[in-house]
Amino acid sequence: MDYIALKHTHMAFALLSVTLFYTRSISRLVSGKIASKKAVFIASHGTDTLLLISAVYLAVMAGLTPSTQPWLMEKIILVFGYIGLGLVIAKSKQKTKQICALLGATIIIAAIGYLAGTKSAFIL
Repeated sequence: MDYIALKHTHMAFALLSVTLFYTRSISRLVSGKIASKKAVFIASHGTDTLLLISAVYLAVMAGLTPSTQPWLMEKIILVFGYIGLGLVIAKSKQKTKQICALLGATIIIAAIGYLAGTKSAFIL
């Protein structure tokens, strides 16, 4: 697969991942019916796995490493934060905590998109 095709594949997985994340998160806030379905759980985790594989493949193909690309290191750190906030949404029974975590995850998603688009680090 060439670089452009892989990049578009990665972007499609990212869009699907975010869509499934919001579907599950909002479902938990409202009723939990969709979030509790096994098919949604499997689709979400399968998409995230393919997103990770495509990200690693893209970095290898482009010769990028987090130690030499500060924006990539920041993106990886933000992904861990996003995962952590997703766990808060999934495990917490308090709606206020879930909403705050969802807002935090939304900010992180925007920051990840910015880093991916500009390749310009915020801090590092």
